[in-house]
Amino acid sequence: MPRHPFIKASFPDPDLTPRNIAKRLMLHLTRIRVDRAAVDPGEQDEEKLYDLACMGRLDGVSLTPEGHTRVDRRAARLHERKLRLSGIAHLERSDRDKLSVLKSGVALAAITDEHQADGLAATLHAEMPWMSVATKYAWHAMRCSVREGHVGFRLPPVILDGPPGIGKTRWAHPTRRSDQDA
Repeated sequence: MPRHPFIKASFPDPDLTPRNIAKRLMLHLTRIRVDRAAVDPGEQDEEKLYDLACMGRLDGVSLTPEGHTRVDRRAARLHERKLRLSGIAHLERSDRDKLSVLKSGVALAAITDEHQADGLAATLHAEMPWMSVATKYAWHAMRCSVREGHVGFRLPPVILDGPPGIGKTRWAHPTRRSDQDA
C-alpha cells in the first residue's frame, strides 16, 4: 500500500536522551585524554577506560565532577537543539511519541477501478440507506480518484449535518461500523 507523507517534522532517535549524549561525550573525552597523556591502557574498551579514569586509576587522566557537570550541561543543550530543529520541540514527550508512528507517512487506501468504487458505495448504502446523499458524494469521489489516477482515495472535504444519533460518525469511520456490528 503506498504511503503518503503526513507531517513535516523530523523525529530524533528516541534513544538520543541527554543522558546517552552525555555518556557518549564522556567516553569520547576519556579517549582524547588517554591519547593526550600517552597512556597505554592496553586492550580496554571505552567504557572500561571511562570507569578507570573516574576512579583515578589512569596516570595523567582524570575526570572530575566539574567535568561531568560541564558535559551534562552540554549534552542537555545538544539535546534541546536537536529537538528544536525537529519541529516538534513544543510538544510533550508523550505527544511526540504518539506522532512518531506517522514519521514514515500514512498508508493510503487505493481504489483500483470504478467497479470496486461501485461495490464499496453499494455496501455502504446497504448498511446505511438514510445516508444516501453522503454515500453518493463519496461514491463520486471514489470514481473520480480512479479516473484521475490518484495513488490513494481522495475525498474532498464534506460536512455531515443532521440531528444527533443518525449515524454521522458511524458513517465516517468504517472501523467503528465493523466494531459495533461485531
